[in-house]
Amino acid sequence: MLKIKNILIINAGGGIGDAIQFLRIFNYLNESLNLKKIYYYACDVNKFWFETKLKNLKPKNIFTIKSFPLHYGFRKKHIFFKPDLKKDFGIKKFDLIIDNQTKIRNTLIYKRIPHQYYLSPTFNYFFSNPKIELDKEKHVQLRITNYLEKILNKKFTFDNKYKNINKDFSKISNKLIKKEKKYIGFSIKAGHPTRIKEFDLKEITKVAKYFEKKNYIPTFFLEEHYQKEIKFIKKSLKNSYFPELKIKKNNRDPSLVVELGKKMNFIITIDNGVMHMLSLSGVKMFCFFARNSDKFKPLGSENIIYDCSKNNETINKLSSDKIIKIIENNL
Repeated sequence: MLKIKNILIINAGGGIGDAIQFLRIFNYLNESLNLKKIYYYACDVNKFWFETKLKNLKPKNIFTIKSFPLHYGFRKKHIFFKPDLKKDFGIKKFDLIIDNQTKIRNTLIYKRIPHQYYLSPTFNYFFSNPKIELDKEKHVQLRITNYLEKILNKKFTFDNKYKNINKDFSKISNKLIKKEKKYIGFSIKAGHPTRIKEFDLKEITKVAKYFEKKNYIPTFFLEEHYQKEIKFIKKSLKNSYFPELKIKKNNRDPSLVVELGKKMNFIITIDNGVMHMLSLSGVKMFCFFARNSDKFKPLGSENIIYDCSKNNETINKLSSDKIIKIIENNL
């Protein structure tokens, strides 16, 4: 067994969904190695998700790095930057660096950080130490866990339901969701409006109406600023429900989204940050991707993934009839 007490994780993805995908990896590393500290750096334009929106979901030994340059690794000049680990973290080197991106220039920059062991999927783990023969997985989580399983000799166990959640959020969700009723969760807004990642609003509302007639309550995970969409949905559906808008703003937290997700009968979602939150609930999800499902899809055999790019379609052109058919055929 390798002697590892501190780890640096470098996440090239900057969105909240990219950060959420590391939560189960954090738990796996802690359970396998009994770590003192996991240092986390992301190219998230100083959003610092684990210090802000995700602070209630992270393990206690996660420390966000704020001293690295903005977009570290993505600029040629960063080849001349070398972190002062003694000054910033009180250590001479990291026991293990996990670099989850695959650009060779970035890898060469990150590998200059003092370390004992290094994990990088670039060129099928060519730059990694210890070296092993392993083909790179497309999925961003599996490309890390497959390597770790080999060097740690411990199987990565996929937790169906994420357990590191404050019980207060469970109590709030119990008040918002009635046991005797049936609910379908909907997550329909993308974080990047410039990309075509969303359903046509009229079509997905027709889907909600179809299931509403089957005595389900269409439950929407939408932030308050989506007023136009909220008004349209309320006008179109008799029983539409927006649970997060029923509570105080300080309780609107990703932890609550996870707890609410646990109480859904199933969930219909696009590729967005909320999808990754809901994936921690362990409830069956129907996930509709515009593209890149092999890289970012939520793990778990209960989930149904539909990738529009593999079917020569765009998500905004999917009809309500087709969405309903996919769901009904897989319930």
